[in-house]
Amino acid sequence: MIEEFYRIERRKEWGAFLLALLCVGGAFLYLSVGVVPVGLRDTIRILLGFREGVDPSHLLAIEGIRLPRLLASLLVGAGLALSGTAYQSLFQNRLADPFVTGVSAGAVLGCTVAILLGFPSSFLGLGGITLFAFLGALGTSVLVFLLLGVLKRASSATILLIGISLNFFLSAVVSLLLFLHRNRIEAIVLWTMGSVASATREKVFFALPMFLLGAVGVFVSSRALDYLVLGEDIAQVHGIRVKRVRFHIIFFASLLTSVCVSLSGVVGFVGLVTPNMARILTGTRHRSLLVYSSLLGSLFFLGSDLLAKTLLSPSEIPVGVVTSLLGVPVFAGLVWRSSRRIY
Repeated sequence: MIEEFYRIERRKEWGAFLLALLCVGGAFLYLSVGVVPVGLRDTIRILLGFREGVDPSHLLAIEGIRLPRLLASLLVGAGLALSGTAYQSLFQNRLADPFVTGVSAGAVLGCTVAILLGFPSSFLGLGGITLFAFLGALGTSVLVFLLLGVLKRASSATILLIGISLNFFLSAVVSLLLFLHRNRIEAIVLWTMGSVASATREKVFFALPMFLLGAVGVFVSSRALDYLVLGEDIAQVHGIRVKRVRFHIIFFASLLTSVCVSLSGVVGFVGLVTPNMARILTGTRHRSLLVYSSLLGSLFFLGSDLLAKTLLSPSEIPVGVVTSLLGVPVFAGLVWRSSRRIY
């Protein structure tokens, strides 16, 4: 029995190592491919700091454009996957995603306000849209916390209803603003389709500390999630302070989602599909599930963005369109697999 346990654990470690290698390989491919092709040798030299003899256009393509975009893709993919995993376990619902608490609608409202105001200023190198989207997403999370404070005995189902209600309300506000300012619809709709094309070093550096805080917070809650997925009553029997843990998980998952949405806009299916894929590969123990989810999320988003920028080159497809086109059949396959297992 003990030998079998260690064999399974080693298999999981090797699986995570393989996914990490795939992410590294995908990163080099991502940096090399584009309107200006860059050879693998030049890519490695630029990353190592050897710039002598390197084509200036290659240097600009890697350091100025592709490297910040690569880092943003990895952060967004991992962040949405971690947030989706946490929410699915917290709400005991495999259909929960990072936007279940209304964060996406808050971000879209922030983006809409920034565009309508023509917000030109910047803060720490951030554009107005990025900053307003982050504040809108974070403000929605704060509103959820305030409502939870009023409803002292709120259950997970109540939180879901609050999130759905906020989504509808904030979406209605955005629709009203679009109706009143129909000449600005195109810019807002394009942002909601999702893209990391505007990623810069400043945006990544702004997002990284908050991403790390949210990711560490979710990983620290892994033991509590192991029990919460079995039900709140069972979790309480095993000494889990459900109300406090629920607050922590929602806080850190909402922070992750807010950071991701400010970097990429609203990108669907990453936080819905990859946690379910990870469960197939590693089971339901969250210490390994969160690792697998974050790696799969990064790999899925990186591959989607690579397709987005190359399929119609030199034009570019919004990455949110690609994730949806890839995510729907994958999710349908997961549902079909689950139904066959049940029946």
